[in-house]
Amino acid sequence: MIAVDSTGFYAARGARGRAGGGLGAERVKREEPRQKTLLKGMIHRKLIAVIRTKTPEQALASAEALAAGGITSLEIAFTVPEAAQVIKTLAGRAGLTVGAGTVLDREHAEVALLAEARFLVCPVGDVSLVPLCQEAGAVSVIGALTPTEILAAHRGGADMVKIFPLKALGGSQFLRAVCGVLPPVPLMVGGGVTLENLPDYLGLPIQVIALGDSLVVPRLVAQGVYAAITARARDFVLLVEKRRVKV
Repeated sequence: MIAVDSTGFYAARGARGRAGGGLGAERVKREEPRQKTLLKGMIHRKLIAVIRTKTPEQALASAEALAAGGITSLEIAFTVPEAAQVIKTLAGRAGLTVGAGTVLDREHAEVALLAEARFLVCPVGDVSLVPLCQEAGAVSVIGALTPTEILAAHRGGADMVKIFPLKALGGSQFLRAVCGVLPPVPLMVGGGVTLENLPDYLGLPIQVIALGDSLVVPRLVAQGVYAAITARARDFVLLVEKRRVKV
């Protein structure tokens, strides 16, 4: 069970999801426009916060802090204990787009979708998860590194292709070279984006930027200093808004 915070932001939930196996008839009936609307919203907001914490309570508190700072696209990694319950709790809050990260197989994908995840991020090139997302009206984000892998994920039906870990590959310099040889592909990037280098990425043809430890700083989470995370979120959002004005 997830504890209820004194702020009232969280709602304790009992049994997870709906009874029965599979995604259910309700999800089968969902129409594709919902998926497209979600994708457009994620691209417009530009920033996604990746939440990887040691406890579900920390994940929920981080989500509250991020939302207060203006970042409302939230990726809950499946490395978080009770990740599905965290997703389900947050999915009911208006204004948030909550998805699941580190989705490595069909079982993880189905659990996340039953918890009302609006997008799935698979760090590897498993395009077999794409049909599950399409059926559920969720956005599929498939991982890739090389130009060959990026194009394969795109041709495999992924709504977006995530290049990760970007810093280890050479950061914006690598990305600039890759984008120069590929046709337009909806891209998410992550791994090493900071406040200092964010402007470099905002000048590249990428749709979404995933922010991890540089935003949800583990030290701040461990100390419970969530106001600092809110402040960092505002700083990231402000840089994006300044770029919009210039363009």
